[in-house]
Amino acid sequence: MDGSGNECLPNTAESHQRKENFVRHMKEWMDICARTTMIRVEGFNTSSDRLVLYRALKDLFETCGEVENIEIRVDPESKLIRSCLVILLGEGAKEKALLLNGSEVEGRKLTLSAVEPTDGLTTSARAAKYVEDFQKNRSESISVTGYDPSLPQEDLKSALCKHFAACGEITDIFVQDSCALVHLYGLGSLQRAVRLNGTDIGGGFTLTVEAMPYQVGRGLHC
Repeated sequence: MDGSGNECLPNTAESHQRKENFVRHMKEWMDICARTTMIRVEGFNTSSDRLVLYRALKDLFETCGEVENIEIRVDPESKLIRSCLVILLGEGAKEKALLLNGSEVEGRKLTLSAVEPTDGLTTSARAAKYVEDFQKNRSESISVTGYDPSLPQEDLKSALCKHFAACGEITDIFVQDSCALVHLYGLGSLQRAVRLNGTDIGGGFTLTVEAMPYQVGRGLHC
């Protein structure tokens, strides 16, 4: 057998509730962000003093609404300013800000553009995707051997999911010829899963469960 699965997998009631709460809090934060206006600023003097540029931009944009923040990023090596983002609150802030396109700051003509979401998702869908990606990127992995290799792949995934469901949030199961990788998210989930090593699953089969070294990404192999 060879394959992988990313489908939604069963969870314990407790871990499911934690995930729902995480998604809800992220949606609330994203709803707040959706009410802000982000303006990308270009054309400024990249060798300008950061504080001087900050004050000049604050003076320029405060007629558009409340200046929530001005993010000025400096290249750590060249010490030059490499990007600038102005975050505004208030009705009509975007339209007012874009009218300032071409304004001069420190003798430089600015180019202004609004930063819009490009994924086309609602805040609910975006929050759910963020949480799913967050959990997958922070999952720990176990290798599982000793099962019946003649089982159909989907049946094996379902059986492994049920077997390890109480250990934590199962974010992925990858099945290979004689080994499966189970990705788990949650404090202590890896330790709980490893304790199931040696489980007799009937039919003369005994599971061998081993923790996998943590690696960034999914380049893990049995």
